[in-house]
Formats: sequence, C-alpha cells, structure tokens
Amino acid sequence: MQQSAPIPQLTPAAEELFASLPAPALLVSPVDLCITRCNRAAADLLGHSINNPQLPCHALLHQSDTPCADCAARQDGGSAPEVRSATIHHEENPIFLKYQCAWWEGQHLLTLYDVNREIKLLRAIDLASKEQQAKLVMQDRRQREVLATLGHLEQMIDHIPEAVLSVDESFFILKQNKAADAFPTSARAQRCFHLVGRSAPCADCPASEGFGAVTEHIKSHTVDGYYFTETISKSPTEDGGLLLFRDTTRQIRLVEQIKEQQENITRQNEILSGLASFGTYIQQEPRLSNVVDFFLKLFLPVIHADAGVIVVNDIRPGNILCHVQQGIGEAEITALIKAYLSRDMQTDRLNAIPQSALPWPQCRQISLLGTDGRRVGLLALKDVDGEHEENIKLFTEPLGACIHNRLLTMRLEEKANTDPLTGIYNRGYFHRALEMEQEKFKKLHLHHAVVVADINRLKHANDLYGHEAGDLLIVTASVLLSQAVRNGDVVARTGGDEFLILLTNTGSEGAAAFIRRLADTLIQGTVVTFGDGEKFPLEISLGCAGTDEFEPEEIIKEADRRMYLEKEKYYQQYPERRRAKTPIPPSVDKVNDKKFSL
Repeated sequence: MQQSAPIPQLTPAAEELFASLPAPALLVSPVDLCITRCNRAAADLLGHSINNPQLPCHALLHQSDTPCADCAARQDGGSAPEVRSATIHHEENPIFLKYQCAWWEGQHLLTLYDVNREIKLLRAIDLASKEQQAKLVMQDRRQREVLATLGHLEQMIDHIPEAVLSVDESFFILKQNKAADAFPTSARAQRCFHLVGRSAPCADCPASEGFGAVTEHIKSHTVDGYYFTETISKSPTEDGGLLLFRDTTRQIRLVEQIKEQQENITRQNEILSGLASFGTYIQQEPRLSNVVDFFLKLFLPVIHADAGVIVVNDIRPGNILCHVQQGIGEAEITALIKAYLSRDMQTDRLNAIPQSALPWPQCRQISLLGTDGRRVGLLALKDVDGEHEENIKLFTEPLGACIHNRLLTMRLEEKANTDPLTGIYNRGYFHRALEMEQEKFKKLHLHHAVVVADINRLKHANDLYGHEAGDLLIVTASVLLSQAVRNGDVVARTGGDEFLILLTNTGSEGAAAFIRRLADTLIQGTVVTFGDGEKFPLEISLGCAGTDEFEPEEIIKEADRRMYLEKEKYYQQYPERRRAKTPIPPSVDKVNDKKFSL
C-alpha cells in the first residue's frame, strides 16, 4: 500500500452508487486512514458520531488514537475481508457494529453491519440462560437436600412447576413429574419427542449421539397451540438426560399482541395518510366525479374490498349527478342505478335498495349523508363485514360532506337558471333536464312525459288592466303548476304565457291523469283580483305526450300540438272570450271541466 498516493476522486456514477448503497458504508483514505465519505445509511446509523468527515476510522470504531495493530486497511487486498467488531459510544446508548474492509475505487470501503439487535438478543438469551441456570442450581440444591433428608428424588421433582423428565440414551421417558403429567400429549408419550408431537427425534437434537457431551441446550417447541422452551442437560444421577420444559405461551402471545398492535398502528397511520391525501384532493379537484373516483380507489384497499360502486345525487331529485364503480359490469350497474332512482328510494321511504337489484349476493349498502343528515348518495360494497365499521365511517363522513358542499354550490349556481318574474326554471334549464331524462331513457328505459301549458286571454288582461295584471296571472299560474308537480319534476316558464312541465318516471297515461287533476282541482275556479276588486279568471290550456307513445325528440312538439287543439276547443266553446274586451263576471269562473277538454 503506497502511503503517499493521492486520494482518488470518485466518478459521479460511483458517488451516486456509494450514496445509494442500502448498507451503511464508509470510505477511508489509504493515506492517513481518515474517513473521506459516508453514505446516507451510515449517516442515519451513526448520527452525530460521524459529524467530522476527516475522523480516523480507528478513532470512530475503536476510540483509539493509533491504528489497530492488525489494521485490515494496511493489509493487501488479496485475502478475503475479515469481519471485525466495533463499539461506538453514541450519546447515551452504544452502537454495536461488525465491519469488513475491502478495496474499492482506490480507497478502503468499510461496510458496517448493525448488530445491536443481535447483541441485545444474545444478552437477553444469556440472561435467560443464567436465570435458568440459577433455577437449575436451586433445583439441584433442593434435590440434594431432599435426597439427603428423605432419599426420595421424586418428591422434590414433583414440586417443580415446570415439566421435568428423565430419559435414557434411547430417549425413552424414565420418570416425569406432575407438571409433565399435565402436558398436552403426556398420555400418549413414551419417548421425549412424542411429548412435543413428533414421531422421531428432532433433526437438530443435541443428544442425537448421546447425552454425555451435552452441557446445556435450549430448544423451542409448539404443542397443540402452546409454546414451550426445552432445556436439555445430562442427568446428574444416571446415564441419559434431564429435560425441563417451561411454558412460554403467555410471553409469546404477549409478543404477538405487541406485534399486532404495531401493525394496527401502521395501518392507522396509512389510513390517516389516505384521509389527508383525500382532503387535499378535494380542495384541488373541481370535478366531483373525479373526487368520487379518487375516493373509491383509495377506500377499497383500506377495507380489503375488491369491488364497489358510488352513486351521487343530483340537485334535482330523481336524478344522479355521477357514479363510479370498480369490479361491476354494465348490466349490474344499470340495475342498481335504476333501483336507486325509484320513487321509494328518492322519497326516502326506503333506506336500502332491494336485494334483487344488488350486484352481489353479499352486498353492504351505506347511505352517504350530508352535513344536514340527509342522503346525498349511496355506497355499495362487495363482501365487507362489520370489522371495518370504524374505517368506513372515517372515510364516508368527509365524502358525504364534500358531496353536500358541492351540491350547495350547484344550487347557488342554479339560480342563474330561474325565471326572474316567477322564480321557477327557465327554458335553458328545462332543456338540460330533458336531456338528462332522455339519457336515462336510453340507458335505463325509464319513461318521461312533457306537459305544455299556455295561459288563455293573457293579452286581454294586459289590455284591460295593464302588464302588472298580466304578470300577476303568470305568477299565479307558476305557483299552481309548481304545487301540482312531484319532487323531481321540473316546471319552467319558456315564454310570455307558456310553461313546460317535465314529468319523470311516467308516461302518457300518467301525464294525462296529471293534467286532469291540475284542471279539476287546482286551476278550476281560480280568479285573480285586479284594481278595485275586479276579478279575472285564470284559465290554462294543457297538452301532454310521453315517451311510451312518441320518440323522446318528438314529445314537446306533440304536447304543444295537443295544447293548441285544447285552446281551440276552449275558444269554440266560449267564442265570446276570443276577443272579449271586458272582464268575465265571477259567475263564469264557476264553470267546471267545460273549460278543458282533456
């Protein structure tokens, strides 16, 4: 080794390779044995002990001012690296190491091995062994005292809480104490290996060639779910061996419980990390469908599920805003959504979808609740039991709150889609809602219908009493129409005196029944008072059409045609009202269904 040679510089690739080595490693100068580099793993292991990069390796590893007499770094690199031991006094706790020295890139590479756990384990084993030895010494002393006084070895052994057996060189059981009688396999044991559930001696039995060479040996066994530590030694009184079995089941299970608790803590940390990432994603992602998709992909591994579906309510009842699924086919998701859009589910008369509409035999349904406690969506999971209840709640509560907040925002934005005079929806919103129903019709075969309503003689009211009177007629009509529809239907003002009504989950027959009820019970006899108590009747012509009779694109045109037919019948029945310039007396307002031909 040339002491005066300059320290070689590492290439960038070698620098990166050295830094990323998984094992702690140091580079030592061949000139002065000073540490020139340490990788990340070594820095993590040694901490502040390596804060001086020019520290000599013998000062770090052996707290010596001079190199070791048999320093491996001063030997030639021809021989195999020798493993050596070192102890570093790091803060309050020493660090126990083994290291090897090798030649690499013109410097000495010291590879460090953290043996702290091994040292602690050896110390624990040594302590246990010493404790066991002390017990054996005490037992032996008691045995000699009992033999000296009573001469009966059996009497002393029976008082030992651990199972003790005396065996001959062929492993036949010669004697055993009462504790051994209580051993799970004692009744069928003739040889010592039978006692631990074996049919032949253990492969690593220290007495396979006789007990004469056995000083003391410890083995572990599992018998019918119980754990035992066996101490093997030569019999003090005769040929053969003395075996002592100590029940360590309680200690082993305690260790297993600690390990399980640590695993639970790790899982909880992963769950908290997932919740944090979900919260961040909610704040950054504007599209609710992407938020729900992110949630499902994050949530299913947490509860060890491989399939699930989320359906999210729209702001308009009877519709869904979005749905995401994993591990479910199109036919199954269609059946589930159709069941979710049923009238009973949408009106909260049912808390769960019927079993026949669920995609899996074992399906868990969870209502997603907003901050007001009302359902904003549904989560269906495949084969999930109750042990994940806490995690389900941890994840679904923020999802429900997120959906609720997004729906509130959508409702605020929805105000731009309302008619300023009446407060009901405008034409743009109606056609967007109609497109959603047409999409449901294509995918789920759910029928819908349209009703066209037109106020009769609005122009006459404007001419007689002014436009404020006409506005009052329009507002009155909008109130009556809004009161007549169900939750989920849409009433929109699409012109001066024209209204469109979208009836969901119904066909032509249901729409016809609707306008009969509207004419007979709500509109009939309704008058509006103008000026000095003058009364003007509210009369509306109606027409309807449904997708069970017409193509979805034709139902508005057909309903409009039928409305004009009814309007013409109205004027034919009351020709005096076609161009009337005076208000109709109140008695005329009492005409019943003659005003409508439905």
